[in-house]
Amino acid sequence: MSDTSLSQLAADLSRLHILLSLADGEPDDYFDPRFEAAIKRRLNRDPAQVRQLRQIATEVSMLVAG
Repeated sequence: MSDTSLSQLAADLSRLHILLSLADGEPDDYFDPRFEAAIKRRLNRDPAQVRQLRQIATEVSMLVAG
């Protein structure tokens, strides 16, 4: 994985963390229009993804912290 890919992944994980923790998974309460649009598309296809995204974010946080 390139440094650019890792940087983008880290940025997306940070946005995901903010979305889930501060906006409680509500894309309308978020402030990054591109990321918000991408999340809205995904959640419109499968609303249950918020639960999956929370699990992924928790697992990544545990990996980084541990």
